[in-house]
Amino acid sequence: MQKMNKIFLLTFVFLSFLKANYEITESENLFVVKVDKANFDEKLLSLKDEINFEGFTIVYELNLAKATNEVAVLLEKKGVLEKGINLGICKSSFTFEMLEENFNNINYCPLGISIYKNSDNSIYVSYKKYKAFKDGDKMANTINEVLKSLILKSLD
Repeated sequence: MQKMNKIFLLTFVFLSFLKANYEITESENLFVVKVDKANFDEKLLSLKDEINFEGFTIVYELNLAKATNEVAVLLEKKGVLEKGINLGICKSSFTFEMLEENFNNINYCPLGISIYKNSDNSIYVSYKKYKAFKDGDKMANTINEVLKSLILKSLD
């Protein structure tokens, strides 16, 4: 029986790693998840679904790949991104918590998440890390954790 439990546990661990087809890169300023062998439109839809499921509203969607590729054509240069969307998101109750801590946190709104694809056919989902406006403010860390969670849950 003990051997059977070990086999089951090892199989479970192995299968959970098979599902994780992404790589996380994190710096002081940026959180990026690189997803290989995935469909951009499916990942975008999954991200939007997770944002909505968690009670956030998408207040804007900018197609920066399209806009920058149009500029590249005018400049007779090659575009950088194949696809690229920036999403601005907001949630009133979350924003209230931000403002309650420090009214200057209004500058964080709306929160931003980017999803993009370049010529290597990998998909990237990222956000720029938020920093506290003054010592003792904790909301910036909370924002970073919420955005990280939205991204990672959308990839499951």
